Amino acid sequence: MFRPKIPFFHKLSHKRQIWSSYRSLLRLAHRFTDPVERTYLHSWIRERFHTNTFQTSPQKVATSLSDAKWAELVLASALDGNASQQQLISDLAYARTGYLHTIRQRLAEFHHPTKSCQLIRDVRPSHSRRRQPHPAYRIPVDPRAIPIPPHLLARIHDEDAREQRRLKALRTKQDRARARQISALAAAVNQGSCAMDSGLVPGAFMPSDSLPGINGNPAYLPPKPKYSVDPPLVQHVRASSGFEFLRVNSRKPSHALSARIAKSFRDVAKWLHRHEFFFYFTEDLKLEEEFEQRLGIEDPGYWVYARNYRNFLRNRIRTFAQQTESVENPDISRMIREGMPEYRMLEEYVDSHDRELDAKNKN
Repeated sequence: MFRPKIPFFHKLSHKRQIWSSYRSLLRLAHRFTDPVERTYLHSWIRERFHTNTFQTSPQKVATSLSDAKWAELVLASALDGNASQQQLISDLAYARTGYLHTIRQRLAEFHHPTKSCQLIRDVRPSHSRRRQPHPAYRIPVDPRAIPIPPHLLARIHDEDAREQRRLKALRTKQDRARARQISALAAAVNQGSCAMDSGLVPGAFMPSDSLPGINGNPAYLPPKPKYSVDPPLVQHVRASSGFEFLRVNSRKPSHALSARIAKSFRDVAKWLHRHEFFFYFTEDLKLEEEFEQRLGIEDPGYWVYARNYRNFLRNRIRTFAQQTESVENPDISRMIREGMPEYRMLEEYVDSHDRELDAKNKN
């Protein structure tokens, strides 16, 4: 059977390697005590990995992974007390060298009164900004380390006000166009020449009816767009399986990540179901036994069902322990480890009745 060759960047082993390196770097970054350095390292790591998301060249991916390993060694060395590595990270975070230093110089030298600087306002379409934001916004210019020039702050406020005025004028224009369309439709219906809806009789709409959008009718509210310019940076998403998570910058997670999230959700649901079964099985036996004792029946024999089920579980565990593939299977090991508290509760219940039965037989 012919099977198409799967690209390496679609294989789960490659994705696990990327995720492992990404998580280890973020853990090391969050161990730094300086908030400026911690913010810079977190943003820098995310910027590098998100930039290489669409990389398909094996050589470039291998180079990026080797750079990630080198960065992991540098961060670990700085946390262990290496003075040179600590100074390097401090210089990068406080814009004394590196990418932020270049941005700081460009911000200080930009004094044009009318032209829009891409570091101040990203001029690309909204879908491009959502898919791949500008690197200047991925590594934030921390005001604690880099003071922003006052003239640029004034430019930002002016451009924001200009953008809000433009959007307001656009909404007003759309509302007026919608009102003109409604009035034209009403006039056509009143004249009896409207082919859009033959069920309306001539004269159905009169000027005294105060049509929506005409004569300042306050009952008419034009529909507002869900997002005026861009969607929010962080969205709360609920998956079909019931799992809830936060989607950052409107990025939809990959199919492999969604499948892993759904699998973890199903595993937790199975573990809860197994826990409830063990717990309520033993509790129901105790409740039935107590009820029979109130009726005057000393030994109803419900514990025999628990003993049989205990023996069944013992045989299953013994069988798993004798099979090499079962011992090395992490799912089976986790199942035995997680179900052990309920299994011990079942053991105590059966052993107590075994001891009582042995005492009666001796007497």
